[in-house]
Amino acid sequence: MADGEDLDSFARKLGAMTVRYAGLGEVLDDAALVKKLLDSVPDRLYPAVAGIEQFCDVDDMAFEKALGRLKAFDEWTRRRGQDGGKRDGEELLYTAAQWAARQRKQGGGGFNNHDDDGMASMASGGGGKRRGRCYNCGQRGHFKRDCTRPRKAAAERALLADINVEGPALL
Repeated sequence: MADGEDLDSFARKLGAMTVRYAGLGEVLDDAALVKKLLDSVPDRLYPAVAGIEQFCDVDDMAFEKALGRLKAFDEWTRRRGQDGGKRDGEELLYTAAQWAARQRKQGGGGFNNHDDDGMASMASGGGGKRRGRCYNCGQRGHFKRDCTRPRKAAAERALLADINVEGPALL
């Protein structure tokens, strides 16, 4: 099997070979076809071959099952972008400008969508991810851990301490 050849065309070649064998009076069973298939795949499919040989009984495996497993692995590696740095014909990594343009096109605001105080702006329509309500000050746009106002619990304790300072404390 050639490196650029896909599994379907190679399977057709093996099918034609079985027809020629049958014309000569010899029968090629599935075990021989599976062994021929697994021995002739390119380097990119070796992990799948190792898995098939380790976890499956190759002598009893149907040719279509072995071919299906190889095709599934091949498609999985192509989808994951492990077939030479491309992912379905697109570039795997973008520059900052390409990423911002892609985000704007998809309705996101990109990563430079911040107003003066560094918060992601909500009013711009597509700006950033929507943040929750702060449990400290009650405003939207940040969480309690990011709040710049004094903590409620600390402020309440300070008020209680002021009240108790004037009179004797009972414990």
